[in-house]
Amino acid sequence: MLAMLAFTRPAECVATVRVYGYTDKYYYSPGESVKFMFWVYNEGPDKIILDNVTVQFPWYKPVWDGNITIPAANTVLDKGQSWNRNVTFTIPNDGRATSGPISVEVVYWIGGTVYKTPLQTACSLYINPSTEVALKDMDKLLTLVTVQVVLVIVCTVILAATIFLSARRPKLVLEESEKTE
Repeated sequence: MLAMLAFTRPAECVATVRVYGYTDKYYYSPGESVKFMFWVYNEGPDKIILDNVTVQFPWYKPVWDGNITIPAANTVLDKGQSWNRNVTFTIPNDGRATSGPISVEVVYWIGGTVYKTPLQTACSLYINPSTEVALKDMDKLLTLVTVQVVLVIVCTVILAATIFLSARRPKLVLEESEKTE
């Protein structure tokens, strides 16, 4: 029994780590720069040593990338303390950007054990793709409207000429000669 006590480690409580964050604007367009501010908060009951923090964007795919890992330089957080950072990134304008949550994963130490929080939603990112689509190909629309206006004017002139000429039709000479006889 004494041997078992010698090899046991002291009990460690897994700390509750929360992430909070916000962006500088409510809506974004593709190609815009985003400033994301977030906090890692230790709710306790034990102090933690931050290893790194990974910020994951809504368009994250292993092939496309879409995340940032920030080293925390072994920052110690006691119960009730927080660690904050600002991250600036650009929304891709190649069609893969989608609205969704900005998620954060925290890797920390308690004693000699490494813990990793599951992805926590810090805030939502809203991307408005309609601004790019609405102004696309406006020159083609203007050309189409111009062609339609010209066609309407030409058809109106032809119709007016047809009505004018049918009202002033010359009389047939043959019909008049038959009436006189």
